[in-house]
Amino acid sequence: MVTLENILGQEKPLKTIDQMINLGKRGQALLLTGRPGIGKYALAAYTAARFLCQKDNSGCGTCFSCKSIDSQNHPDYLLAFPFPNVASESKKNTLFHFCDPVTSDARFSNDTQEQVNSFLADKADDPYHLPDFKKKGNIPVSVIKDLIRAVAKRPMLGDRRAIVVCDIDQMAFGASDLFLKTVEEPPEDSLIILTTSQPHLLLPTLLSRTTKITLSPVSDQLIKAYLEKHGVDGDFEFYIRYGAGSPGLALKASEDDSIGKRDELWKITAGYIGGTTLPKTIESLRRKYQWAGNFDEVRRDFDIFEKILRDIYFLKIGLDKTLKNIDIISELTKCAKSAPSPEVLQKWFSILAKASRVHRVNNVSADIAFIGAFIEFDRAWARK
Repeated sequence: MVTLENILGQEKPLKTIDQMINLGKRGQALLLTGRPGIGKYALAAYTAARFLCQKDNSGCGTCFSCKSIDSQNHPDYLLAFPFPNVASESKKNTLFHFCDPVTSDARFSNDTQEQVNSFLADKADDPYHLPDFKKKGNIPVSVIKDLIRAVAKRPMLGDRRAIVVCDIDQMAFGASDLFLKTVEEPPEDSLIILTTSQPHLLLPTLLSRTTKITLSPVSDQLIKAYLEKHGVDGDFEFYIRYGAGSPGLALKASEDDSIGKRDELWKITAGYIGGTTLPKTIESLRRKYQWAGNFDEVRRDFDIFEKILRDIYFLKIGLDKTLKNIDIISELTKCAKSAPSPEVLQKWFSILAKASRVHRVNNVSADIAFIGAFIEFDRAWARK
């Protein structure tokens, strides 16, 4: 169970949560926003535990409710999150305890259930950890329908219910419309806690019906201590800079060998800016992404590439104090001299964001998405 000791930083959000719990407020919806891995899941789980605690709403860890949450079988703690539909032709299992095993249409394969169980196990071990999925995930309409039906019933264990929906921006098409009424009019016995890293993608009506709590970047000192606790060795500064206030992203940078991945993308980028022709650059991208790919891994490649371009842009305009890739500053500085103007680089940022969105939303393969970006880079630069 997530306790106060598991929360890194977040003094102001914790104060807001504390006031809400002490006032005994029910029948409301909270929206926790912030970068991936910054602590939204941890804060949501902590808030739910306090709301449901049978002792003194402190999240005591000893009452029946707290122990049930800790073992992930509390009937009134309803948790939903995006997951990949693996082997969709095989529909056998309901994945969440609020889905009726007899009447529910939300049925998925054994492989999908393994992915969901892995997510829950990872989060139980470390609420900041960012698990990888084999494919793009979402929250299906069928799961949201089951959740709505469960919320409409009376709590089973006590007189309260906590509903946590992670990454609500990743609901399947139509699901957010269905869930909107529940958010607008939460039952008096319930607390709804939503999380998102992309509030700009949410319906304006949903945003207006929630109490928004924005999580602050975690200090470098706390992130370093978190990395050390997980046995991370190596370039702490690189991981911390890549995390940019997110412990989860900093740890993921270490786990994924982001330095090695950065070096691959850097070689392609520096070569292109230095004069490598577009056809040769495209061939390099095809070699790099000849594998089918892991959805989350490719998404992080886009993030790494954006940071490389960001550093080149900052060097181009004379701002070198906030570089992410500080360990290759001499190479970056040399590359920046050959890079296009800041105005062209700004266009590249827009092009890259579009390519990332096409990969993420439309499931375009990584090689096609990156190749398309470089073709647009070439047009924007129009080198002679």
